[in-house]
Amino acid sequence: MTRAAPDVEEVLSERALSQWAQAISHVAGHYRVACSPGSIQANAPWFRGKSRTTALTQLARQAGLSFHAPDIDKTAFSQWRLPLVVELRDGQLLVIEHVNGEDAVDVFVIEEEGQRNRLTLSELLPEILYVAALRPLSALKDSRVDRYISRFKPDWMRELVLQDIRPYLPVMVAAFLINVLSLAGIVFSMQVYDRVIPAQSYPTLYVLSFGVLVAVLFGFLLREARTHIMDVLGKRADMRISDRVFGHALRLRNSAIPRSTGSFISQLRELEQIREMITSSTLATIVDLPFFFLFMIVLAIIAPPLAWIAPVAALLMILPGVALQKKLAVLANQAAHEATLRNAVLVESVQGLEDIKLMQAENRFLQQWNSYIRITGESGLRTRKLTQGLISWGMSVQSLVYAAVIMFGA
Repeated sequence: MTRAAPDVEEVLSERALSQWAQAISHVAGHYRVACSPGSIQANAPWFRGKSRTTALTQLARQAGLSFHAPDIDKTAFSQWRLPLVVELRDGQLLVIEHVNGEDAVDVFVIEEEGQRNRLTLSELLPEILYVAALRPLSALKDSRVDRYISRFKPDWMRELVLQDIRPYLPVMVAAFLINVLSLAGIVFSMQVYDRVIPAQSYPTLYVLSFGVLVAVLFGFLLREARTHIMDVLGKRADMRISDRVFGHALRLRNSAIPRSTGSFISQLRELEQIREMITSSTLATIVDLPFFFLFMIVLAIIAPPLAWIAPVAALLMILPGVALQKKLAVLANQAAHEATLRNAVLVESVQGLEDIKLMQAENRFLQQWNSYIRITGESGLRTRKLTQGLISWGMSVQSLVYAAVIMFGA
């Protein structure tokens, strides 16, 4: 019989965390993943107060392992899925290493200083409370090929920011309601010109105006709520990214640490801007994009001869941005490079201020600083010139859209 993995989200005790640290170190050794058991054991108490899933996921990551809680089922304990860490109802941890025959399993007992034992799976299965599958995060390193092949996940930040899409559902609902309420202006204009003005019906005008005010009020409240939700989600993403990046920075080998402390700090700080772009700008644009087609459909229903104007305007706004992507990327890389060097000079100058004064090298560092400031400023001016040109072009196209609708709709 299959039992789903229990929703065990209680806070683990320090003793339980210590046992899990030993189990994680044992599994890491099984996969020959290089890690420090002493470091994992020392870091385990810091996860007190966190839920079981969060604590074990982060603790396993420090050992270079991924964490997954499969269903409690006899078929889960096949030889191909081992090793598995199981927690019994009395709190003991076992590492199931091998299946002998159909019902016998070899286990590694964590609490009894690594004693191995052979148990019957049919007797062990009812006593199991929790199962954890720990696997290497990446392929095992090999000195023969790692020098030539660099393994990294280019989408690691996107996975951290958007690892759970469910919190973004209220944002999508709010965006849908905001865009639907925005149609109130179009309907109001139609009703005024079609019914109010020909009939001189001022009571109808007052009722329609009140309805538009209500729609605007609800749209304002929904925009505020959407902004608040996006900020909260951004804060959570910040915490996940900071935990991953800073933890990785602390565990870097000495040979991999950049020589310049300032440039290293600058690279870490730039992650905030990237996260802000992903959570605020990009996600909001993606959420609102489907409602562009909603407006086109409504416009096509109201006035079919005018439905072509919006797609043409959108194409005119997108093409310049696509054409300038390569140039903007070059300028952005140049600006980031110079900003990193500038930050390196700043940090290292402050750290070695006494040595600079002793060697009377103030003018040399000042010239370096002014040079980086000048180059960064020039690069920023060119970037802003392009971006402001795109913004001005977009506003001009919007004005032309209004004029085109009036001209072709007359």
